[in-house]
Amino acid sequence: MEQSIIENIDNPQMLEKLYRENKQEFSKYFNKIYESYNSDLVNFWKLRLSSEQETGFKEIFKLDLLVVIFISLITWLLVKIPIIFPQIQEETFYIKDLAIIVFNGIILYVFWQNRISNKKNIILYFLTILILLFYVNFLPYQNSDSAMLAFIHVPLLLWCIFGLSFLSFDYKNITQRINFIRFNGELLIMSGLILIAGGLLTAITLGLFASIEMDIEKFYFNYVAALGAVASPIISYYLIRLYPNITSKIAPVIARVFTPLVLITLAIYLVSLIFSNNKIIEDRDLLIVFNFMLLAVLALIVFSVAELDKSKEKNIYILILLALALLTIIINSIALIAIIARVANGFTPNRTVVLVSNILIFLNLILITRSLYLSYFKSHSLDSVEKAVVIYLPIYFLWTIIVIFILPFVFEFK
Repeated sequence: MEQSIIENIDNPQMLEKLYRENKQEFSKYFNKIYESYNSDLVNFWKLRLSSEQETGFKEIFKLDLLVVIFISLITWLLVKIPIIFPQIQEETFYIKDLAIIVFNGIILYVFWQNRISNKKNIILYFLTILILLFYVNFLPYQNSDSAMLAFIHVPLLLWCIFGLSFLSFDYKNITQRINFIRFNGELLIMSGLILIAGGLLTAITLGLFASIEMDIEKFYFNYVAALGAVASPIISYYLIRLYPNITSKIAPVIARVFTPLVLITLAIYLVSLIFSNNKIIEDRDLLIVFNFMLLAVLALIVFSVAELDKSKEKNIYILILLALALLTIIINSIALIAIIARVANGFTPNRTVVLVSNILIFLNLILITRSLYLSYFKSHSLDSVEKAVVIYLPIYFLWTIIVIFILPFVFEFK
């Protein structure tokens, strides 16, 4: 959309066509780029979008806000089930069911926002949620690494379902997959801002009541803070859709600031690792930290690529991302050697999942690195980098399905 607007910035007929095809996307990207242009047509669209945004806000504010409040309250009530029914073990409930409840809230809101009315998709979604609920509550909770790995991967499966609903179940649409990746970064930023603001409000509220010798901490965290926590992603989604230019300018700045910092940190870490006395092959905890680090770096690269300015050639940030990807491949290679050495002593659920996950990330990083190299040194389009990211998503989805529904039976729930 952004590229189409730029190409037709002086073409009133095409701008009108683009706007009618997707009003939200057009408004978002026009507000992002209009400052770079100065013409009567651009100024007209700026005024028109501002006016329509205000009008649209008044029209949908009440209904959308009611839907947000309703879904948030239902989600909050479901989260408080162990308090309503004390016979339910709280720890077990939250480990097994919390992710399903919270993700269900935001997915339902996506259904509302995208006006998904296809009965087949709606029935399929609710059947999936019901099957997942019955299955995770069937799995043993204690003394089962394979079941615990299934619980850990349930949020990843729900994130994939969230992506499908965001795409209105048009899973073949590569462009929309890229938009989903970009939207995740914006959603994370907005949710973080809301949680920070909520944290400040909590500190002020508790301080005020403490000054009059009233202890409301337990009540506040059990009810008010819990409601804010489960509602924050839903409210964030609502705000981003309502004001599409809120995070569109923040996200690229955050990506540009953190990418060089992460690159420097990993470079220092790699040198320190070489001279460290710690034996990575024998240190299980260190390997777990490696896995989280690889996922975090991969997510940062994916998010940064989605936020790059596609109109610039020889963008220095492509080179920074290329260096970061290469460095991560080196560290991942060290981790893989350590994991393979541990697997030589026999397969366990943890070793199997860690090994396969690292191999998948390793291969994905190679594809991304190749695309970044071709983009910077061979002047290939950055679209190839984004495609290297999104075409791999079904593979992660398939592996998540295997970990949740197959591995526990393979390892006999051990």
